[in-house]
Amino acid sequence: MAETTHTPADQSRPIHLSRAEFLWLTTGVWIGGIFILALLPLVLIPRLGIPLGVAASYFVFFLAWQPVQSITQRTLGMRAAVLRMIIFVAGAATVAYYLRGLLPLQ
Repeated sequence: MAETTHTPADQSRPIHLSRAEFLWLTTGVWIGGIFILALLPLVLIPRLGIPLGVAASYFVFFLAWQPVQSITQRTLGMRAAVLRMIIFVAGAATVAYYLRGLLPLQ
C-alpha cells in the first residue's frame, strides 16, 4: 500500500496580497516591533540582566517578523527580503531607542 502524505493547507495555497495590503502588513509589524524593542527590555532586563534581556527582546521581534519575512521572500526573493529585514530592524531599533528615552521612568 502506498502511503499518502498530508501537507497543511496553508503551505499548498498561495497568498494573494495587493501592494497596499502588503505595505500595511509590513508597517503594522514594524510598528509593533518598535514597541517590542522599546518596552520589552524594560520588563526583561531586571529579570534576566542587560545582555539576555536585550537579546530576548530582539528574539521576540524576529519571531513577530517571520510571517512577513516569509511573504517577502516569496514575492521579492531572498536577497531583497534579507536586505529589507536588516533595514527594518535597524530602523525599529533606532526609533525604539529614542522612544525609550522619552518614557518617564522613575
